[in-house]
Amino acid sequence: MKIKSTLILIFSICFVNLSCGQEKVKIITSDNTRLIKVLNNSELIGENAEDYLSVRIYKIDNGSGSAGFPEGHEVSHNLLIAVSEFDEEPNQNIFEIGPFYNPNFIKWTDKKEYGKEFEVEYGINNNRKTVKLKININELKMEK
Repeated sequence: MKIKSTLILIFSICFVNLSCGQEKVKIITSDNTRLIKVLNNSELIGENAEDYLSVRIYKIDNGSGSAGFPEGHEVSHNLLIAVSEFDEEPNQNIFEIGPFYNPNFIKWTDKKEYGKEFEVEYGINNNRKTVKLKININELKMEK
C-alpha cells in the first residue's frame, strides 16, 4: 500500500511541475522591417538537405520599379541563401546576392559533404544568363 501512495505522490509532483513550470506564453510584435518584409514576401525556389549541409534558396523582390525598365513597374530580386549544418547546435549562415531580373533556380550541379553548387538563370526572356554559385557554411562564391 505504501508503494502505491508513494507512486501517486511522485506522479502528482511531476504533473504539477510540468503544468505549472512553463512560463506564460507571450505575444510580441517585431519592429524589424527587413525581417517582416523577408518573411512575408520571400519565395522558396530551391532546397537541398543532403549529407551534412542544408541549403535553402529564397527570392525576395526589391520593390516596384527596381528592375530599371522605364515603361513598367517590373521588379528585380535578390536571393537569400540560408545554410545550416546538422547538429544539436548547428553553425548557420545566410547570404544575400543580387539584384537579378526574373531569377529561377535551375539545378544542383554538385552536392558534396560540406558544400553545394547550383545554377540560377536570370534576365529577360530572349537574353537569359546562367550563373553558377558555390556555397559552404562560411562563404558564397559566384563562378563565371
